[in-house]
Amino acid sequence: MKILTRFLAALLLLALLLSIAGCGGQSSLPSATDKPPTETAGKKDENKDSSKKPVEIEFWHNYDAGAGQIDVLNELIAEFEKENPDIKVNHLYLEWSALRNNVFTGASTGELPDVLRGDIGFVPQFQSLDILYEMSSLPDYKDVAAQIMEAPNSTAKMGDKFYGIASNTNTKILFYNKKMLADAGLSVPKTLDEMWECAEKLSNSKTIGFVEAWTGVWNIGQYIWSYGGDVMAPDNSTATGYINGPVSVAVVQKLADLYKKKALSGPTLDPGALGDTDGWAAGVYAMEIDGPWRYTMAQAANIDIGAVQMPPGPAGSIGVLGGEDFMLFKTSDDEHREAAWKFIKFMVGKKAQVAMAKVGQMPVNKEAMSDPEALEAMPLLPIFEEALKTARSRPVTPKWSDIENIIATKVAEAITGQKDVQKALDEAAAEIDSLLASD
Repeated sequence: MKILTRFLAALLLLALLLSIAGCGGQSSLPSATDKPPTETAGKKDENKDSSKKPVEIEFWHNYDAGAGQIDVLNELIAEFEKENPDIKVNHLYLEWSALRNNVFTGASTGELPDVLRGDIGFVPQFQSLDILYEMSSLPDYKDVAAQIMEAPNSTAKMGDKFYGIASNTNTKILFYNKKMLADAGLSVPKTLDEMWECAEKLSNSKTIGFVEAWTGVWNIGQYIWSYGGDVMAPDNSTATGYINGPVSVAVVQKLADLYKKKALSGPTLDPGALGDTDGWAAGVYAMEIDGPWRYTMAQAANIDIGAVQMPPGPAGSIGVLGGEDFMLFKTSDDEHREAAWKFIKFMVGKKAQVAMAKVGQMPVNKEAMSDPEALEAMPLLPIFEEALKTARSRPVTPKWSDIENIIATKVAEAITGQKDVQKALDEAAAEIDSLLASD
């Protein structure tokens, strides 16, 4: 047997030498580590066919193209995809109502994105459709949420579970025209009562002391809360005794009195009135409680604008909480959900949050809030950060959009004198309770 083995080895060596001589020194024999040619070729084709294509996730949002936010989003997505070549992000802009309506339609058709960035009020509405994925069930959700300010992230909480995570936030503070106050010999008001008095003193044939762009809870809730009232019961079971309670009536009556004295205006109250931005630019409006965008607009209009936290009422300075949250949907499979969550984590990270701050998005990331670049872009961040500590979200209920529209309509009727304040707010309470009972 050994002889046969040696004989075969000798033949193999001779064949090898002849092959080398005939091929210019390049051996055509496989090495000890090579696989047969047909098997190797098959593996290459197999690898090529089964090579994992990037997971494509669909992202719907309403970032503001006019403010340059979509340009920054494109840059961030490109950076994310470079860091994660196995994921591709396809994003689609939809304005507020289209974003909401498309999700409602998708709840029936199953055509939903993997990620959505939408208004904080969408969370309870979408959760009522049983389409949102519980984010707090993700293994590292708590770790990621720990990097986010608590108040903004609370908007994604339903019961003891989170169905989203904060994307960006905002609240409202007092903006005032410095020159107008100085010319009138007035100092910056220190309480809400002083603010209303200041509005009267600033008003004349050319100037209106205070402007409110709308009459929903986004605009009047902060006054009711700061005076110690509320718009609905804590459990959102009723509006009776709250929106038509003594505090709410007193607040709306004060606004009605200011309107009658031509110290308060706004496009919702007066169809012919200038919008708040145009009114500021024209030097018509002197004060407004508004969000971070007001400072940017004032700079563009070359207005010397001042800003302080909203003056407190008897219950404190309790502003309204706004912003957007990221959400995931149950319709995504595990692979797409994992990729979507990775993208969300990138977007709530410090780097992306600072980049968005440069185009007017108030960060929710704690580190980004104090970042020098973010502060340079948004110098009022410290004031807003302080205001966020006491800000409240509007009632978290699936029917909130309809409820707020009822309140906005009735409050406008009361302020403009179309109806007695108590009567208008009694009607609001009745309509809201009827809506709540329709479940």
